[in-house]
Amino acid sequence: MINFQADYFDGISARAVKVDIEADSDGLAFIAQGVRHLFQLVDIQVQPKLGRARRVIELPGGGRLEAEDIALLEALKPDKKAFFWHWLHRLENHLGWALLALILTILTGWASVRFGIPALAEQIAHAMPPAMERQLGEQVLAIMDHEQLGYFKPSLLEPARQTALSARLKTLCEQQLDCPAYNLEFRGGGHIGANALALPGGYVVVTDELVALATTDQEVIAILMHELGHVKLRHALRQTLQGALSGLLLAAVTGDVDSLASGLPAVLLQLRYSRQMETEADSYALASLRRACVPPHLFADLLSRLEQEAGALIPEIVSSHPDNQARVQPFLEAKLDCLPAPSPAHSVP
Repeated sequence: MINFQADYFDGISARAVKVDIEADSDGLAFIAQGVRHLFQLVDIQVQPKLGRARRVIELPGGGRLEAEDIALLEALKPDKKAFFWHWLHRLENHLGWALLALILTILTGWASVRFGIPALAEQIAHAMPPAMERQLGEQVLAIMDHEQLGYFKPSLLEPARQTALSARLKTLCEQQLDCPAYNLEFRGGGHIGANALALPGGYVVVTDELVALATTDQEVIAILMHELGHVKLRHALRQTLQGALSGLLLAAVTGDVDSLASGLPAVLLQLRYSRQMETEADSYALASLRRACVPPHLFADLLSRLEQEAGALIPEIVSSHPDNQARVQPFLEAKLDCLPAPSPAHSVP
């Protein structure tokens, strides 16, 4: 027979009652508020040690006992996992091991965000049916167009100019290029100003401010080729998935489920494309411009103008490249892969 003192909580009231515990190999008993309680040892659950906190004994019916030391009770009720919990408790109370565990946790989290989540997002993106991606893109665009909550305003660009730009891009894609399926949308830039961005499902948005900044339609086409590179490689979907998976990981680590409440438009605008994604889109744009006989330097010209006029609000297309001079150099040096249209013949007098 062993005896020890504990605080008894009945599972209904938060008030603790001091009780004297009697226990042997058959069971555990105590008297609380004039009522005798008796429990079999097989029916109670002894919680593992947690630092220097008081030990907790879970009782059937939702009650519990809290005591300073229950080593004698644990001897009466052997636990197959006692060895594991004993060493875990020692590690928790050893500063060096605790710091090592913290460092390993941080490194694991960093590796997951840096390598694991992008790889998983890429696999999911390639497995996702196009129709589902398109539906996601429609929803994102609808939110970004929302009158109160969105980022865009209705386009004020003349319909004739919209039609001309759309037709020019369509002609290049149909006759000379292997473009992905896309939907070209014109919007007022609102808070994001001169910009062009690709959404999941092939939606490509170009703002009135960017069109106004361009000196020719070919400059706009050059920027749109970059966005079509994002569409072809499904970068917008992959980046959206990375943001969602990162949020899930953060919620799992911190328990803060509210961190997942941010919408997909915020993910698309706040999470910058990785430099690798931007480089891949640039490569697609450069190759496409050369094949389509559009001077590649037009991309560099408009990009430089965007960077100069952006101020504090840096457009997505330049945000991931702090060294834009090195980025545009291939466009400045590139030669066309096409044969330019011959000049009209002049008659000889």
